[in-house]
Amino acid sequence: MKHIPRLIRQIIIITPILWLLELFQNRLYHSATGKWGWVYPGSPHGWFSFETLGNWALAVVVMYLLYRIWFIPRYSRLLTRIFIIGIIGVFLEYTSGLLFHHLTDSYFFIWEHSRFRYIDFIALPMWWVNAAVYHFMSLGLVNLHR
Repeated sequence: MKHIPRLIRQIIIITPILWLLELFQNRLYHSATGKWGWVYPGSPHGWFSFETLGNWALAVVVMYLLYRIWFIPRYSRLLTRIFIIGIIGVFLEYTSGLLFHHLTDSYFFIWEHSRFRYIDFIALPMWWVNAAVYHFMSLGLVNLHR
């Protein structure tokens, strides 16, 4: 039970930071290519959606569990942690897009210029950045694992 307050603190603090990072990454992609990397058809804004905060909260929970169950007990190296979280993050993003589409028959988000529809290869380095930010926020800056 002692882990619940830690996890809640991480969700409250890190989720909005990762959401803002997602906005920055999409703007950066747009600046570099002239196209949005991903769009939200149900959002009035198109290139961002407040509804993705739930997905980011889930991502924080998954990263927290990976750290507590796998990385910390095994003393995994930082680059290994970032690499693994990036792979899992891409899988989670693809899965959430696929499930949302098949359950609701509408799109939550679309990578318009990707053949995969719910993800693109450029997402992997973005997820590695997200993993590094999570690590820095949870262990380095505010030590949210204590």
